[in-house]
Amino acid sequence: MKTFAIALALLGATPALAQTEPTQAPVTAVDPARLAAAKPVVDRLFPAGTYKRIMKSSLDMVAGSISTSMKNLPLEQIARMAGATEKDAARFAKVDVEQIMAIYDPHWQERMQLTMRGMMDSMGSMMESFEPDMRAALARAYAQRFTTNELVDLDRYFSTPTGAKYAEQSMMIFMDPEMVQAMQSMMPKMMQHMPEIMASAQKATASLPPPRRLQDLSPAERDKLGKLLGVAPEKLQDPKGRT
Repeated sequence: MKTFAIALALLGATPALAQTEPTQAPVTAVDPARLAAAKPVVDRLFPAGTYKRIMKSSLDMVAGSISTSMKNLPLEQIARMAGATEKDAARFAKVDVEQIMAIYDPHWQERMQLTMRGMMDSMGSMMESFEPDMRAALARAYAQRFTTNELVDLDRYFSTPTGAKYAEQSMMIFMDPEMVQAMQSMMPKMMQHMPEIMASAQKATASLPPPRRLQDLSPAERDKLGKLLGVAPEKLQDPKGRT
């Protein structure tokens, strides 16, 4: 789906968001002179309002293509991944999702567009509040990787017309239609390889014992689990699908 491609583009534009729980590396003291030289470089590369511009670009691309995205859903491959037989999965190849949605909800396109707009607006405001911390972190990162002279050279380059244009567009380039189209073209190949990827993941963990069930836990472990979850031990249940 195009929304997935947009998400990948955002991750590419902002690598720091790719991990929800980043590995904590030792904090290295940053030379004040290098940090001072890094700040103007980061201000040029990551000007205020960058995230909001990214969200707006995402919305502009998504709004006019929801119908196409629905038609391009690889339902047959998704059904196979969900465990359907080849025969059952093949039935989904001829399903017209757009027509089905029109029956269930005649306003589905408008509803999705308004939903996306509301989400993007909210996310844009939220991400914008993160920008000062992001710029501060980027400044420290640049200061650790570049010398003062190199940072001065970068700032000098970004002061030229060409450098200023590059700095302004460096983050937004990931939202360029060419980039989004390229990532969209990857989706069918990704879906084709997904069973192989999942099989590889299962093989990697084959030597591990399966997760324990409630019947495998001691009374003390059940009591501790109940306290952690805020549930009485006797009301605990195994996750659905656990055999």
